[in-house]
Amino acid sequence: MPDLPQLLREFPVGVWVGRPPDGRGIYANRKFAEILGVGLSEQSRIEDVPETYAVRDSRGRPFPVDQLPFSRVLATGGSVVVEGMVIHRADGRRVQIRAFGYPLRSAAGEIESVVVAFVDTTTEAQYRDERDSVEARLALAVNHAPIVVWAADMAGIVTLSEGAGLRPLGVTSGQLVGADLFALYGDHPTIPGHLRRALGGESFGYSSEVGAAIYDTWLSPLRDAAGLQTGIIGISHDVSDIRRLQARAVQDDRIQALGTLAASVAHEINNPLTWVLGHAGQAGRAIDALEACLREGSDAVSALAQLREHLDLIRQGAERMAGITRDLRTFSRVDEGPPTRVSCVDVVRSVLRLVGNNVRSSAGALLDLQETPAVLIPESRLVQAVLNLVTNALQAAESVAEPDRAVEIRTYSDAGDAVIEVANSGPGIAPADRERIFEAFYTTKAIGQGTGLGLFVSRNIVRSAGGSLLVDDRPGGGARFRIRLPAAAAVPPAPSPSPVAHPDQAVAHEGRILVIDDDPLVADVLIEELRHAGYTPVRVPPGAGARDALLAGDFDLAYCDLMMAGMTGMDLAAELARSAPGVLPRVVFMTGGAFTEESQTFRDARESACVDKPFDVVAETERRLRRF
Repeated sequence: MPDLPQLLREFPVGVWVGRPPDGRGIYANRKFAEILGVGLSEQSRIEDVPETYAVRDSRGRPFPVDQLPFSRVLATGGSVVVEGMVIHRADGRRVQIRAFGYPLRSAAGEIESVVVAFVDTTTEAQYRDERDSVEARLALAVNHAPIVVWAADMAGIVTLSEGAGLRPLGVTSGQLVGADLFALYGDHPTIPGHLRRALGGESFGYSSEVGAAIYDTWLSPLRDAAGLQTGIIGISHDVSDIRRLQARAVQDDRIQALGTLAASVAHEINNPLTWVLGHAGQAGRAIDALEACLREGSDAVSALAQLREHLDLIRQGAERMAGITRDLRTFSRVDEGPPTRVSCVDVVRSVLRLVGNNVRSSAGALLDLQETPAVLIPESRLVQAVLNLVTNALQAAESVAEPDRAVEIRTYSDAGDAVIEVANSGPGIAPADRERIFEAFYTTKAIGQGTGLGLFVSRNIVRSAGGSLLVDDRPGGGARFRIRLPAAAAVPPAPSPSPVAHPDQAVAHEGRILVIDDDPLVADVLIEELRHAGYTPVRVPPGAGARDALLAGDFDLAYCDLMMAGMTGMDLAAELARSAPGVLPRVVFMTGGAFTEESQTFRDARESACVDKPFDVVAETERRLRRF
């Protein structure tokens, strides 16, 4: 019969024997060395074990000496089981251990030695962790996703009912256990039949309405080890929101297409608009200088006054165009900040300055602009709504021969509301079409003469301000569109403002400002505006030069175009985030319209770091530098 050491040498678990009181090892078998990756250290005492054998806890810390199996056996005098030991082997492996400690006593009953058996539980722990992870993920899905996992026995009695998808039914997880499905849904037109099919052994899916909710369900039979059916199991998914979204899919797709188109148009238009607006301001300053020199000549002053008026109209028209592009890009979102008190008469006059010649040339044109209460709405958005109506009226009237051609624009008060009315003597709108014309992309015009967006945008604008836009018959023939807006609440008189500098008077500023734009006209006007305000602008070429200048960080603020050929503003932002993240907050990304998915994602994620063209570069610079 083999002796004990010989028997333990071939034992399938690791064995270590230590002697009290200091725990010096006196024996270790072959499996011990295989598991721990190191053989017995006879000089190692118990307090040295965590370092000698690299014994750690689950967080990688040295395993507590008083919790080692040897220490526990001496402390308790009996057998122990210790979990949570992890061996950090020299070869990089991590071996999880379960240890069993046993005291060996002398004839007098004293502990002469302690035997510790080690079992490698790494695979077991991996399976346990994977099981726990799967259970946690399933619990997360069931408890938060709109699904129900349920089961019933062969009599239709619920044995399992779990999931957040139960909420529309007014019940919680587990509440339906013990309920009879045939009693609960006996009056439902389809569910009892589905239950019988599943209880008959079929696996299938179906959709059903239960109250206000819609569920997609998959049913399958439950079977025991012998293959006999013991019940059914089902997974039901609350798809109510999905169904509602599907019902609006066509309209949503059209709006998304409009957003992409509008952003592209905005990108092409806003760059030259920045140049036009900037140079209009510079021309105004030049007129101030000439006016001071020629003040004594009355004719010159009068001519300059007329020139100034024309320049003001250019600026107003350009600003309205910028507002239109913003409306086309995001007509359902207000970009201009909080609404302001607006005069409907002023809005109509602004529109007439844009299309006045067409209105005046239209035979039978009638303007009746009575004062109305102020309304609360962003002015540019109301201008866009009225401009759409006036443009449609002019086009509709062209289909009628003179002298019956007429366009009529009125403003007046009615029941405390402000009303803007635009009528035309055209063919009119059939009663069946009076709601459809306000749908996106619906048009009664010939192909190529309209997109079907104008009335849709106009109604959205008016409704966003709490108003309405309706159409009816014009007396005498044609169509009449009526915008009705609630009056803005009265406000107390504002205190007298403190004296301020003339808008065109240069104000001293300080700061080194970089300008990076691949459109030279845009870059030139931004630099001129900044220089006039007292800043030190530096034009930086796009590409590697811009990257190097930004990485150097020798600036107070930088304006960088988002959409440039070659190295885009997005590329520069990524480079700064990697190499100089501290510089990135001082970079402002300009965009004339983020029309690609990548640029739109960038714009949305870094909204505070972006500015839309055209913009007041001096005011923007002052505001941002003040934050620093």
